[in-house]
Amino acid sequence: MAVVADIALIPVGTNSPSISRMLADSVKVLERFDLTYDVTSTGTNVEGDLDTILQAVKAMEEVPFQEGADRVVILLKLDDRRDKAISLDYEEQSLEEKL
Repeated sequence: MAVVADIALIPVGTNSPSISRMLADSVKVLERFDLTYDVTSTGTNVEGDLDTILQAVKAMEEVPFQEGADRVVILLKLDDRRDKAISLDYEEQSLEEKL
């Protein structure tokens, strides 16, 4: 079953207050993995196999280091529901129905 994750990378110790280029390059890494994703203003929502998501997070983390960051903080939330299938669309639709 699919896992839904929310990934936020925070590069620290960069030469500029702007980190959008590093973050965009990190998100591009997801194209190498078989994952569905949606970029938000505060992170990236990802759907897929747990092992694949964790491999993708590791690959995403390397990008800011390669681009000069001294440190990378990762905020990772995982929703691993086993009683029924979930997806990014399911989570959003479920919430909207209740609004």
